[in-house]
Amino acid sequence: MTSVAHLVIGPDRHGVVQFALRIRDGITDAGLDSTLLRHESASDVTAIPDVEVVHLHVTDRLFGSPATAAAAVVEDLARRIHASGSAFVVTLHDLPQPSDGRSASARVECYRRVVACADTVIVSSEHERDLVGAAGIETPEPSVVIPLPVATGAGVRTSSDEVTVGVLGFLYPGKGHAEVLDALPPGAHLRALGTPSPGHDHLVDELAEAAAAHGTTVRVTGYIDDADLPVELGRVTVPVAHHRHMSASGSINTWIEHGRRPLVVAGAYTREFARRSPGTVTLYEEDRLAEALADAVREPASTWLEKGVIAHPTSAEVGAAHVRVYAALAESAVVHA
Repeated sequence: MTSVAHLVIGPDRHGVVQFALRIRDGITDAGLDSTLLRHESASDVTAIPDVEVVHLHVTDRLFGSPATAAAAVVEDLARRIHASGSAFVVTLHDLPQPSDGRSASARVECYRRVVACADTVIVSSEHERDLVGAAGIETPEPSVVIPLPVATGAGVRTSSDEVTVGVLGFLYPGKGHAEVLDALPPGAHLRALGTPSPGHDHLVDELAEAAAAHGTTVRVTGYIDDADLPVELGRVTVPVAHHRHMSASGSINTWIEHGRRPLVVAGAYTREFARRSPGTVTLYEEDRLAEALADAVREPASTWLEKGVIAHPTSAEVGAAHVRVYAALAESAVVHA
């Protein structure tokens, strides 16, 4: 059996950290015991255990700013991992896209450097693998696609007299809050389930002002503890994900895990998701957002999963896929001394 250490770096509330821990749980369920190295910061990593493979989940935002500084941190970790004789596996998150604007080139360079120091690269969707190629980033071999695990839940149907449209996750430009607000059906209110991402606190006031101009309201909940999620997500009339540049989405998974069938804007990733898990999302074209919201308000039952619908991949499927990756890497005898 391959010996593996999972190096998980970042704050507990960060989505990448949460998925890294969930993926490790799936790997454990698949029969592979691994060492967990859990740290708030890369600077806290003091030693690398004697294992065949070390696996790290990477988004530049967890390792420093600007992106080039984040790349240097991961490169240093890679040197230490390779010096211990271990192979280095990275799962990439938040792949750079043209929509990144001024930070796009720096982020591409960051991910190029991260990939260059890895022995195997994992991404969470076919669309993300395409983004890697489109950015001109060469991986040591074709990137391995292992989608994020998603459970299928029944949810808690919480009664509410208010018609609300909910957007789940951090508030930041491009997430879709403003577009959803513009497209709200008459009498509906926006519910932003999350907190502003660092540096974007101003969006709360901007959304409130825009809502007032539309004759409606917006409520920003702030961070929601896991224990409160079932009630909060069950209270929303219409769940929607209007981020136009999704490449993998924890928020869509979270809606589904709480019994909801969210409206999602059609794109390469969401079409891929719908093919993999039929009946879990409702696709709409970007210019049909207002119509899609109005239809869902008229038929709120359409925003809940029907009985028998199963989302994929399950945690067990994700765990088994990772075990196969580790075994293949160990069999290829990638050793760094």
